[in-house]
Amino acid sequence: MSETSDITPTQSEKSPTLRKKRDFLVWINLILLIFIVVAVNFISYHEYYRRDLTEDQRYIISSQSLNLLKSTRLQERQSPVKIIFAFQRTTQNYTRMRALLEDYVYHSNGKIQVECIDPLRQPNRAREIALIYGIEFKKNQVIIDARQDTTRALKSFEGKQEGVSHVRFIAGDAFVVYEKSQDGKSQKAVALQMEDLMTAGLIGALEGTSRPVYVIADKSNFNADRSRDDNSVYHTLDHICRSLNIQLIPIRINGLDKIPDDAMGLMIVAPQYDLTQKEQEIISNYWNRPNSSILTFIDPNAQDTKFFYRFLREQGIRPQDDRILLKNRKQAYYQINALFVPGLDCTHDFWNSSTGLEGESISLQADPNDPQLGNRRISIFPLLATTDEFYGETKYNKLNPQFDTEEDNAGPLTIAIAVQRGNTGDVNLSKTTSRMAVFGNVDILRPKQIKQEQRDFLRSIISWMTNREELSGMGANKDLTVKLNLDRHALSFLEMAANLGFPLLALLIALIVWNTRRN
Repeated sequence: MSETSDITPTQSEKSPTLRKKRDFLVWINLILLIFIVVAVNFISYHEYYRRDLTEDQRYIISSQSLNLLKSTRLQERQSPVKIIFAFQRTTQNYTRMRALLEDYVYHSNGKIQVECIDPLRQPNRAREIALIYGIEFKKNQVIIDARQDTTRALKSFEGKQEGVSHVRFIAGDAFVVYEKSQDGKSQKAVALQMEDLMTAGLIGALEGTSRPVYVIADKSNFNADRSRDDNSVYHTLDHICRSLNIQLIPIRINGLDKIPDDAMGLMIVAPQYDLTQKEQEIISNYWNRPNSSILTFIDPNAQDTKFFYRFLREQGIRPQDDRILLKNRKQAYYQINALFVPGLDCTHDFWNSSTGLEGESISLQADPNDPQLGNRRISIFPLLATTDEFYGETKYNKLNPQFDTEEDNAGPLTIAIAVQRGNTGDVNLSKTTSRMAVFGNVDILRPKQIKQEQRDFLRSIISWMTNREELSGMGANKDLTVKLNLDRHALSFLEMAANLGFPLLALLIALIVWNTRRN
């Protein structure tokens, strides 16, 4: 009893001291917590970072836009590009579109400034902008101004317009793609193409006047009027080139003495009629110019191609008289699984990924180690190739073609090739090289057959040909809806879970709650 009485006073004496220490530690922890919260907010404010956790990266800015924002074309500007986002805040997808513009500002290192206004809530500011650009805010729109002085009016009192080529206006209605419902009475938004239009508008505003690229029209079955046809291959090319600030100009080579001097490129698309010897010389003379570029698509069914093929062979490309087919089929099967071949730097985003080609294709042969090509400083880069499952059928007119090891061309086969002539190793002379791309398939340009990765790939090739590699890369994901590809077994499981699993789960939760309250 005496020992217990001795200990008790000692513990009671120490308890106030322990309480003071605990209170002191509590205050220290509270101060540290406040400091950590303030530090995290300060760092997160200055070190902005977003991460897209979706599988298809649908909310992240595309490599096409990133390459442009980081290019010297934008970074070496003295004044930033001004973007005016004049949208009502009640507009559908307003938050997502504004977040995209914030990404543009962040990745441009301050070379892009964005002003967001609601013309209905800010009428005074809207009136000031309308006076500068001579417009009316009747609908949502975006203004991209790449002039050095963005405060000056486009139209002076004397009626002169200065710098108008460096200003782009984009209607807000064009950002969203709508699709009719099954009943045909209503529409729903299925895609957001704002990033593609913004990047294209930014390119146009930075460069100003469109760059001319000529298309030989009198050798093909299309002309300038066909550009209005949504099913024309010319329509696809025109759409891609417009996104790169390129204007396609159809010309007739018959009667020309030379390709115009201002040509930034030349396109020969599915020629149905052969070149004459003089016309071949005209194209050869253009190819021998410094900084020339040629893009050609071969129609496998074209009959008269003697001089045209001769010009390609002179550059190390040999079109084969075959049709690429799938092995072990009882009938011709023209859908091809192709791979984007590594080699050309501008197509790095596509390397080793696959795509599906439709329509007839011929194989192209080239020997990168040919000494004659080396003497002429010609470099060969395969762009598209098939897998081993496909072969080149030389007797493609048969009803039931089969692979013959002695007559046919075994896979893998090359479908597209790039050629570069000049001193490619010298960076200072890169703009004096000539560049060419040849495709053994023309159906890749059909609007109803071309796939998004193929469109981005062609855009990258055209950027490379026109010495603007910074405009290449994968495009943006436009889908607003998430699509699930379910097979029959997965669909049955989903139906079973919806009809039985979820109701049983709700019943089980209800029983647990009832039993807990009962006890």
